[in-house]
Amino acid sequence: MKARTPSAQVLTAVLCIAAASFALWPLATLDEAWPEGIRDYLESRGQDESGARNLVSAIYLGYRGYDTLGETIVLLVAVSGAIGLIGAAGSKLAPGYADAAQGQVPVAKPTRRVHRRTELIDVVTGKLGPVVLVFGLYVMLFGHVSPGGGFQGGVVVASGIVFLGMGSKGAGLSPLVGAGTLARIEAAGFLALLLAAGLGIVSGAGFFAPPLRGVSPVGYIVALNAVIGLKVGAGIGFLCIAMLGETER
Repeated sequence: MKARTPSAQVLTAVLCIAAASFALWPLATLDEAWPEGIRDYLESRGQDESGARNLVSAIYLGYRGYDTLGETIVLLVAVSGAIGLIGAAGSKLAPGYADAAQGQVPVAKPTRRVHRRTELIDVVTGKLGPVVLVFGLYVMLFGHVSPGGGFQGGVVVASGIVFLGMGSKGAGLSPLVGAGTLARIEAAGFLALLLAAGLGIVSGAGFFAPPLRGVSPVGYIVALNAVIGLKVGAGIGFLCIAMLGETER
């Protein structure tokens, strides 16, 4: 691959600065103190309108629904791109993960090499995995009343998946950390999120709004947190397990 010349690098930097300035210029020239107005509105009306005591969950699953959908797309692209770049660079990914990232779910389940590991790592991570998964589910499902939510709980769930992968003793991995399982969970979570965003529009309730009558906003926030958490946990866990190293069948 041919390296770029210094003049090309300078031109790229100038274009990036110009694009950022163009995007941020309207914010810098506003006369109204709109951030304070929005802050005060959310502080006074956020809980009543959404039912969530944690206003962060109310914002990113209600008032900022478009941004949340964009963030999940960015994560999906980042995981797929990282798997592709690592595989193209010649790194030894766990067999099956590069294929699963390209939509080719493997049939055979990979097994794990046991060299360069200790009994302590196997025992401790194997015991911690289920505990961390349960805590991740708690962070997801109670993100509307306490610090947490789908993204935070998903990262905790990914940690539990990694622990299960590291603590799987013997010849086989836990079914939860298989490439096919994680790929399916992430795809199902992303599809469910798209449906949740679109059904509200079809029913006339609005983007990311409960499509069925009788469903409270806070109940919908809990469901969305669960969907986002499973999608984030499966995606990050997929990437981490893939980078644990080469396995043998």
